[in-house]
This record gives sequence, structure tokens and C-alpha cells, in this order.
Amino acid sequence: LWLRRFYGERVKDFFDGDQPFGKADDFIDALLRTPPSLIDMDGGRSVGLTDPLMMAERIISIRSEIADEWIELMGEVKEDHLRLNDVLMRVMMGKAHESDFESSVDPPPVDDVFGAFE
Repeated sequence: LWLRRFYGERVKDFFDGDQPFGKADDFIDALLRTPPSLIDMDGGRSVGLTDPLMMAERIISIRSEIADEWIELMGEVKEDHLRLNDVLMRVMMGKAHESDFESSVDPPPVDDVFGAFE
């Protein structure tokens, strides 16, 4: 709840609209500069301690996990791209081969062939 309020108070400064590179890191920096505090919990029946340092550490850890997963997925792009090019080449060659036998029919326009893959 505390982090949601902290984020909500700063969302337009750090996340809304077109932000310069590294602006999200400034949010983490602001979180790290925030001192721990006591907050009411359970409608005032108990008190909790906010630990901005621990929250920042957890955010950085999750962000690192996401970046590692993204790097792994991006490593597969080359293989996926090669597979798509192979399929595209086979489709184009198949269409060209069929048109050799049907001299009265023009081969399909290139846009029709590529349209299936866009």
C-alpha cells in the first residue's frame, strides 16, 4: 500500500508520456533516498515499518530477472527469422514453380505472398 502511494505520487514525473532514457532509474534513486517510516495498518490496529531500501532491492531484482528472460528470448530471434525466411522462400518458389505450368495465369503479386507473414 505504501509503495502504491509512493508510485502514484511520482508516476507522472517518472513514467507517464515520453521520458528520457534512465528516468525509471531516477524513481529507484528517489525510493532509495526515502527514509524508513512507520505506517498504520489494519485500520490503525497495528503499525508497520516501510523499508524503501528493501523495496528498491526487490524491484531491481525483478527487473534483472525480466532483463535476463528478455535477453534469452531475443537470442531466439535469429533462429525464428531464419525459419520464417525458409518458409517464405518455399512459398515463393512454390508459387513460381506452379506458374511455369500454368502459362495463362500470372504469378501472384509479391504483396500477396508477403501479406501472409506480416
